[in-house]
Amino acid sequence: MAVALRAAWGAAPPRLRQAAHDFALLRERDGVHLVGVRHHSPACAVAVAALVAEVRPSVVLVEGPEEYTRLLPALLDERTVPPVAVLSLAGDLADAAGGGVRAAGFYPLARYSPEWVALRAGHAAGAELAFVDSPWGERTAEEDDERGAAARTVLAERHLAHSRTVARLAERLGCRDHDELWDHLFEARETARLHDWRELVDDVFAWAALARLDYEDEALAADGSLDREARMSARVAEHAARADGPVVVVTGAFHTLALVEALVGSEHGATVVARRPADGYGDLADAPAWLVRYDDERLDALRGYGAGMPAPGYYDRLWAAHHDPAGPAAAAAGVLVDVGRGASERGALVSVAQSQAAVEHAHRLAALRERPWPCRTDLLDAITSCYVKDPDDLDAAGDRPLGLAVAEVFAGRALGDVAPGGAAPPLVEEARARARALRLDVSDAVPRTVRLDARRRAAHRDRRRFLALCAFLELGFARRVSGPDHVAGRGLGLVLEEWTYAWTPLVEARLVELSHRGATLEAVAVALLDDARDRAREERSSDAVARLVAQCVVVGLPERLPPLVALVRSTLDVDPSLASVVAGMRRLVALWRARVELELGDHAEALLDLAEQGLATAAYLVPDLAAADATTQDDALASLVALRSLVRDVRGAGRDGPGSAAATVGQALALVREDADASPAVRGALTAFAAVDDELDDELGGEPGDRGLVERVRAQLAPGADPVAATAFLGGVLRAAPDLLLHTPEMFDAVDEGLRGLDEDAFRAVLPDLRRAFTWLRPTETHRLAERVAARTGTRADALDRRVHVSEDDLRAALVVERELVAVLERDGLGAWARGSAS
Repeated sequence: MAVALRAAWGAAPPRLRQAAHDFALLRERDGVHLVGVRHHSPACAVAVAALVAEVRPSVVLVEGPEEYTRLLPALLDERTVPPVAVLSLAGDLADAAGGGVRAAGFYPLARYSPEWVALRAGHAAGAELAFVDSPWGERTAEEDDERGAAARTVLAERHLAHSRTVARLAERLGCRDHDELWDHLFEARETARLHDWRELVDDVFAWAALARLDYEDEALAADGSLDREARMSARVAEHAARADGPVVVVTGAFHTLALVEALVGSEHGATVVARRPADGYGDLADAPAWLVRYDDERLDALRGYGAGMPAPGYYDRLWAAHHDPAGPAAAAAGVLVDVGRGASERGALVSVAQSQAAVEHAHRLAALRERPWPCRTDLLDAITSCYVKDPDDLDAAGDRPLGLAVAEVFAGRALGDVAPGGAAPPLVEEARARARALRLDVSDAVPRTVRLDARRRAAHRDRRRFLALCAFLELGFARRVSGPDHVAGRGLGLVLEEWTYAWTPLVEARLVELSHRGATLEAVAVALLDDARDRAREERSSDAVARLVAQCVVVGLPERLPPLVALVRSTLDVDPSLASVVAGMRRLVALWRARVELELGDHAEALLDLAEQGLATAAYLVPDLAAADATTQDDALASLVALRSLVRDVRGAGRDGPGSAAATVGQALALVREDADASPAVRGALTAFAAVDDELDDELGGEPGDRGLVERVRAQLAPGADPVAATAFLGGVLRAAPDLLLHTPEMFDAVDEGLRGLDEDAFRAVLPDLRRAFTWLRPTETHRLAERVAARTGTRADALDRRVHVSEDDLRAALVVERELVAVLERDGLGAWARGSAS
């Protein structure tokens, strides 16, 4: 293929033929070695290492914002181990502390990145080193606006990925995309062949130069490429003019054609040269940049923004294979074996025979595709053919064993390290600056406590927002100890809240970890909220989305509410759970109540509107409660209690009256209450609610007391009634309004008479359920009930009101023993003893 590439120059446009001649002339005559690379390409890295070792340059220049030059000591420190990344910020640090929105850029380096190899090899050769690209902060407004404050890579390759020429070449060669095409043309080369660096450098130049012709100068000017190439070419010329030896320049291959034409002064290079300032660029820029630890997961994640090669774990293995006598062919077999082993360890049971078949399959695919050994896509195809049994087997997100094993091997798990003492990333500086501004002591790692009155003091609200933001980001910095928690829905009646906080090295580690999600704390929070919103959309849970609304408000991002409010509305239409709907709407009403404290402004009424829509959804779901059985009645009763509270809250907010959502819920509940086939527990709870609200008799149209609560309880416990259903009805009453038993003498009498009327077997059968029903009484109420029962039975309350630590299983076993004992006594003519009377 290399011969074909070089032979193709004869059919190339005159511009490219001239550029190829100038490219060689710069190298042979002027000692300027322009090396176009694919970022994170092991093949290019091997060739760069061979080039530096052969020519022993006096200067090595690398594409990358020139402010990175000051970080060279940290990059060259032996304690710095890739993967690492240089972090840049479009904007000044002072603005970052104030919470402005800018773009974050990462310059990732793996051990097989050509730039990393060039810097390390150049340093070993004693060469001067420098980065020569435009400062990150000077990138065009269009580029900065592309993703706002979200993170993206500095090493972009989107032009090559979207080239029509590359796409046509991939199609012609039977490659699925430009990644497979790159592997086919360049990565699939023997190590010895890569050491002939001239061949690879020339071939990559030809490949990228053809792709370059797909783009007009206007497009390249708009995205900032021409400005960057103007600076890079000027910096190369400056270094070449004063260098006393060869100069090696490592840049993305897309830029090589422009650099050649600008350096030799060709007519096609005039567009680039014209963009240089008349008085030159002066000294290297000195903009903020930070060296941070990186890992393969992020290196692969940023590929979506044009970071270079995919599957960092695989290419790291390929790089290692080029330094192993066994070579890449053996490494390919190792990949398949490791995937099989990883899948088996997770329960997929990939056999040795399957692994052998996969290795053979991969080598045959490679031979068919005219490759010397299986490349990345050959291996993935072999895995699909020999390991996959189900269409979802490769789903790593679904925790499928094979998918997880493939992700582990191909994506990699490497974690880099940086030399201690480097500059902190901007998120760390922002968090520390904001903490200090809020008078939180972050001078050491000593835990401290802060008490806040956010309802009445604006300064405390600012503190609370910051602490809540840190807690949401899971920085390990702040923890709420007590007080109102609007996200969890706890302690909302409290005024004061208490937080503990401590600034530790783990806080900084977490901030570094989150740096790739955004440029500021708020930007990271938005990214995490968006992730949670996507998950909640799949869950179809109104409460989950309402919790996100609360989280958004508490951390101080009310401007992000509209899409969440819209998601709540759409989720209410599909949420099948009454418990979820009610819990979510109660959460929103609580936010509305705290609207002044939370500074909701115009968003407050939208939350109350949502709560009213939620009531309408609840009314639609209420009939499902009628079907509650013994296994679901506790949940149904809890939902009823919560729904009643929600209705009262919404009515208290002024959303009431005929035709309102609250009135519709009331009508739906009345229908279930009067349904004789509905769950007895649910009917009991609804009957108690109606009695407490003075609605029961009015709705029935009878006189006070007719078919009222007492009559209904008496009817449920009447002789001949189903004791299980009767106990469930009573349990529902006590769950809804436990104090009715104490404050309504007629109710006490009805329950007492009904329970006395049960025969012994029936009583024993329902005793566990009775015990559970009476647990809804508070301890003081239980004592008062014991006193009344004692007075009714002529005994002492302390004889009844005592705690016996036995389980229900123990109680059942004791009852069995008691029945057997009674039977024995009856058989022996001693039944009176069991009945407690003399014969």
